[in-house]
Amino acid sequence: MTLCSLQFQQVYFGRQKVSGGVDAVFKQQVKCKALPLTQKSPSMVSEEYKGSSRIGVLGASGYTGSEIVRLLACHPKLDITLMTADRKAGQSIGSVFPHLNAQDLPDMVSVKDADFSKVDAVFCCLPHGTTQEIIKHLPTGLKIVDLSADFRLQDVNEYEEWYGKPHLAPELQKEAIYGLTEVSRVEIQNARLVANPGCYPTTIQIPIIPLLKDRLIKHRNITIDAKSGVSGAGRSAKEANLYTEISEGIYSYGITKHRHVPEIEQGLSYAADSEVTISFTPHLMPMSRGMQSTMYVEMSPEVTVNDLYQKLHLTYKDEEFVKLLNKGAVPHSQHVRGSNYCFINVFEDRIPGRAIIISVIDNLVKGASGQALQNLNLMMGYPENMGLLSQPLFP
Repeated sequence: MTLCSLQFQQVYFGRQKVSGGVDAVFKQQVKCKALPLTQKSPSMVSEEYKGSSRIGVLGASGYTGSEIVRLLACHPKLDITLMTADRKAGQSIGSVFPHLNAQDLPDMVSVKDADFSKVDAVFCCLPHGTTQEIIKHLPTGLKIVDLSADFRLQDVNEYEEWYGKPHLAPELQKEAIYGLTEVSRVEIQNARLVANPGCYPTTIQIPIIPLLKDRLIKHRNITIDAKSGVSGAGRSAKEANLYTEISEGIYSYGITKHRHVPEIEQGLSYAADSEVTISFTPHLMPMSRGMQSTMYVEMSPEVTVNDLYQKLHLTYKDEEFVKLLNKGAVPHSQHVRGSNYCFINVFEDRIPGRAIIISVIDNLVKGASGQALQNLNLMMGYPENMGLLSQPLFP
């Protein structure tokens, strides 16, 4: 338990099937009080939430790792008992991220010194290309959510083509479940290893997949213009990410060769039951966090923008974290900042037969650590939204 045990008055949502197989949402109120920072009082903890699971965070000194730590501070069932950070081994999380200084957590250790016998599940927040070797040597009983790209591509040859190195755990790849929560909920519940989606693929697949599945849009001529805050590039020092390089401007990167392309095309091709090739251009924005994808699609014959809107409404009307805005309302990345929400909407293009879809998320939450926690909640049998009900920060 952390010293900052917020006793919250939150609403946990469960799901039950109603007629037609649609998920209905029911609420259960849980009330608590704030514990003083100097006090831990097990007697004040509800019996329902005793017996917490022990969590390891691998790569806690990066942005996604620190975001996991922040989110777990208000999770009543998950306690951090292990944190690794090879270059910061021996340091406290508060010395690396002062905004997390109030938490009572173990010091970080190197991966080679980690004792995995003391954890039930791990979040792997390590750089791309490093996770495969580590995960294949972890105890087989651990639940794992990997936030890197190492297990997202089902075809290991495609992984080698895009990431420039052979896949080091092809047998594990067969077991990995791609963790786009709202699309693969049942598979995630039964998984041991979940490959957490990338940030751009999350913003794009959430609105496009249901439209492709119902053949409401054509699978060709999908053009995507996407923009991300600088935190999406990670915390390591890079000249291109210096303030003077980023501020007061926008620049495109990874043109035609961004590594999220095969991940996006993999999901869209599966939904369309046909090979999908996209035109995707990402841009780096002078902001810390936030992401917007603007998608230009060609509608199928006789299909209208209202048909697209109604399909998205039916797909996501009972979802906790995906919100279709009122017609005409424009999603803003500021309106989801710090939260696990994805706001979407669809608009009629001036070109007949085409539509514009806008999707926004916080790239560090729904685009990374928040969705990872959403997935682990499912894997551990907890309410999917537990620890994720913080509302967006604005202004």
